Amino acid sequence: MKKKILAVVVASAAFMGLFASQPVQKQNVQAAKNTKTAKKAKAKQISVTYTLKDTTKAKNKQTLAKKTFKVKKGTSVFTVLKKAWKVNYTKSSYGVFITKIKGLGNEKKKLYWTYTVDGKMAKVAADKQKLTKNKSKVVFTLKQYVQAAKNTKTAKKTTKKAKAKQISVTYTLKDTTKAKNKQTLAKKTFKVKKGTSVFTVLKKAWKVNYTKSYKYGVFITKIKGLGDEKKKLYWTYTVDGKMAKVAADKQKLTKNKSKVVFTLKQY
Repeated sequence: MKKKILAVVVASAAFMGLFASQPVQKQNVQAAKNTKTAKKAKAKQISVTYTLKDTTKAKNKQTLAKKTFKVKKGTSVFTVLKKAWKVNYTKSSYGVFITKIKGLGNEKKKLYWTYTVDGKMAKVAADKQKLTKNKSKVVFTLKQYVQAAKNTKTAKKTTKKAKAKQISVTYTLKDTTKAKNKQTLAKKTFKVKKGTSVFTVLKKAWKVNYTKSYKYGVFITKIKGLGDEKKKLYWTYTVDGKMAKVAADKQKLTKNKSKVVFTLKQY
C-alpha cells in the first residue's frame, strides 16, 4: 500500500514539474526573440550629424549649431531636422519648402535654406531625401540670394562674349576721278560683330544709293551722293587690299582690323 502511495506522489510531482517548467521555457524563448529583435533594430540604426550654418554672417560665426542622432536607416532628412530644432515650412507636391530654422529665414529678404548630405547638394526636398549611410553629415545653410547680382554677372558675361566676337574695321572712301592729293574723301572706324557684311557697315557710315539683284546682291550707284551711271562713274571696293569678288552684301567681315576701301572710278 505504501509503495502505491509513493508511486502516485512521485508521478504527481513529475507531472507538476513538467507543467511548471513550460511557462519558464516560453519566457526564455520570448526573451531570446526580444534580444534578436533588439539586435536587428540596432543593426538598422545609423548615426547622423546635423549642422546649421549661416553664410550671411561673418565667416567665424557661420556655424550656428551641431547635433548628432541615432536614427532608423531610411529616415527622412526632414524628420530628423524637426527633432533637432524648430522648423517652419510649407508643403507642396514637390515636398516641403523650409522657410525658417530656429527662427532664421526671410523670403522677403531672399534668405533661404539649402542643404547637403555628405557634401553633395540635395536634388529633392528634405522630406524626400532618405538617410541610408552611417555617420552621414547633413548641413543646412542659410544663404542670401540676390537676383540683381546674378543678372549683373550674367550681363557681364554676355558683354564679354559679345566683345570677344567683335572686330574693328576701318572704312575709307576714295575718288580717283579727282586730283591725287584729294583722293581720300572720308575715313571711319567701327566695332562690329564678326561676320557682318561689308554693305551693312557701309550704310552705317554714309548715305548709300543702290539697286538690288536677287541673284548677285546689291549694286552701289552712289555713296555720299557721288556716282553717275551715265558718266560711267562706278564704285568698287577692296578688303585688306584684295579686290572683292562678290557684291558688298555678300562679303563678310571676319578679320580684326580689316581695312575696307571703296573707290570711285571712271570706266
